[in-house]
Amino acid sequence: MKNYYFIYIILYSSILMAQDISGSIKDRITNASLSGVNITVQNSEYGVSSDELGNYVLDITDFNNDQVVKFQHIGYEEIFIRVDSLAKSSHLRMMPRAIQFETIETAGNKRKPTIEKDLPQTVSIIQSEAFELRGYTDVGDLLGTDQSIQVEESLSGRKTISIRAGNADDVLILYNGIRLNRAFDNVFDLSLIDMQNIEQIEIVKGGHSVLYGPDAFSGVVNIVPRNTKNKWFKFSQQFGSYKSGFWNVNGQLRVGEFFTSINQKRGTYRRQFDEFDLASGGLVSALNHTSVDVNQQINRGWISGGFDLNLAHDKQAYDNNRDNTAINSTNNLFGLRYTGLLGPLGEVEFGYGNHSYSEIQGLNNLAGMISRNLDHNSKKFETRKYINLDKLEFMFSAQMEKSFLRFWDDRAMSDVTQIGLKGADLNRKQFGFASVIKLHSKGDEEGRWLTDLDMSIRQDKVQDSKSRLIYRGEHQTINDGKVFLDFGENDWKHTIVKFSTIASHRQPNQTIGFWVTTGTNVKFPTLQQQISLTDLPTEGQTTLFPEKMKSLEIGISIVNKPKGIPDIDQIEFQGSFFRNDYTDKMRVTYLLGMPVGYYDNVGLANMVGYEGNAKFKIYNGLMVAEAGFSKYNLSDLSVFPFKSTYKLTGKVTGEWKFISFGYRWFRESEQIGWILLPREEFKEIELPSFSNYDLSMTFDLNVGPVKGQLSYSGRNLKKNDTTLDGLLLRDTRKYITFSAEF
Repeated sequence: MKNYYFIYIILYSSILMAQDISGSIKDRITNASLSGVNITVQNSEYGVSSDELGNYVLDITDFNNDQVVKFQHIGYEEIFIRVDSLAKSSHLRMMPRAIQFETIETAGNKRKPTIEKDLPQTVSIIQSEAFELRGYTDVGDLLGTDQSIQVEESLSGRKTISIRAGNADDVLILYNGIRLNRAFDNVFDLSLIDMQNIEQIEIVKGGHSVLYGPDAFSGVVNIVPRNTKNKWFKFSQQFGSYKSGFWNVNGQLRVGEFFTSINQKRGTYRRQFDEFDLASGGLVSALNHTSVDVNQQINRGWISGGFDLNLAHDKQAYDNNRDNTAINSTNNLFGLRYTGLLGPLGEVEFGYGNHSYSEIQGLNNLAGMISRNLDHNSKKFETRKYINLDKLEFMFSAQMEKSFLRFWDDRAMSDVTQIGLKGADLNRKQFGFASVIKLHSKGDEEGRWLTDLDMSIRQDKVQDSKSRLIYRGEHQTINDGKVFLDFGENDWKHTIVKFSTIASHRQPNQTIGFWVTTGTNVKFPTLQQQISLTDLPTEGQTTLFPEKMKSLEIGISIVNKPKGIPDIDQIEFQGSFFRNDYTDKMRVTYLLGMPVGYYDNVGLANMVGYEGNAKFKIYNGLMVAEAGFSKYNLSDLSVFPFKSTYKLTGKVTGEWKFISFGYRWFRESEQIGWILLPREEFKEIELPSFSNYDLSMTFDLNVGPVKGQLSYSGRNLKKNDTTLDGLLLRDTRKYITFSAEF
């Protein structure tokens, strides 16, 4: 027996002395051998490629066991594996991807976009470095650089976005998969998000998502916090136009597999009316943001996955000195999420979120004052189960949400009859069940072609109830119509079905993907939209119905690594054509002199559009050039008010040893809205088309272990005097930001 042990020791020692790992790489679906797979050891310049038979030999003499090896092919999901793990299992199978996503790399680990689990559609992923190096004020400014996104900035400084000319409540905002949209109006203020600990922003364009529930008529934005440490401490201070300014503090700690980040942001954001000086006629929005993000990796027995805890607390105060209007709001988020393997259940995902929001509004107008209080709380739970059988993938999801809204609306107005509700309690229960099935074909013998057939089905049930009704002083119950009495009492059910087919062709230096997706979607009237019915006389009132949409999207994605042009590393293009047909589309209308809108349904509406984006990576990624376009045809401008029907963008960014720069040029078409005036029907208001440019520069100022940055950021540097209600729009804004970290 001792002789056997001696032989084992000799064999194992010879393997260690050789310090070579040999293996093979194959397609996970077709089992075809993959040539041209780039294999690199991170934090080094060493790399090899697989041969024509898919075989490779990797020399690990100079590397440690905990270093990470990356396997990369332009048509496949990247694989990241430690040296010691690769030595034990050197034969790998790579998963093809039909639609290319931006490469995600953070501290040697790949964070896979959660949106890959959904149906294929147009996708953009923005890395955190784009924010850090360009000096943006918030995530709203960052998202506005996309050719499909338009930023909508209210008087109070609240920033929402529209995707593909849709409305703000057509976009679903998530934080690490937790829904941020307020249940009472289905929007979220993006200026509240602190970017100090954000890893990436995932943008899904189109209304084909089924994983995140209804309401996502034009897109989904998932803001993903960092789960790996990249610093100990960071402080930044920003100064801007109109005496605006914010300071940020971020601290990070990692102990083993435990990571936590604590963030604090505080400051004021100002805007100006053209007829007043800044001291007497400006808009001031003060923000105090605190957040904590925790990640714990667990690999013990039958548990192998990641556990996330996310906390956020925001206080925002807005003052309009000209109109004597003030809004104070408090926003709180608590989220828990586990993603990974769980014993016999396999790959699963569990999430719980508690979102509370309170707002006090003092709204002044020509007829008097309106005092409104909104207290909203929602609890959400979701679970997902993934099953991967190579050629067949399943996803099952269940979601539950319970929302509560207490509102108070007191009005001291002259010459206006005080009808309707002064206050009430509204409750909503929502249940959703979804499944996605992905069928992968075997493809051709060489493994070049691959086709997929995807199908999803979702069913949602919504139950609304009301209590504690408080009527205004002049309200007469005898005049209540059926619509008024039925307000807040709903029991809706709806099922949506979607289909998608994909074809992709993969070569060592190029991948082309085509997809066609079609299906239906639904959006239920929000609690705020239902409240608006109580402000109108009974004549002409109609019950609000859920919006329904039928959609079709045809897209193409091309990723190419040109051989004959040495200075261009990669060329990417993604384009799509889509058509959306709406039934009972919701429309908001503001009566003259009233700051609170009311809603009704428009029978039929449609939208047709096409868009595309080309990206060129040059000089080993040191420079990136992009060009994007979007064009939309809208059938009814009353349901899509003040939306640009086309947008052109051009961007160039570059990085060197101690300096980076960014330049963006853009052009947006005119924005037209219809306003309802008494006895005059709708009146058209037009904001002219415009073009402008942004410029940013960042200098690295490193001293020993301390890394510093000095950034300049200029927005809308070409002067523009367009105003709306006296407020300067598209005005020039400049920011200087200093940061230091270690």
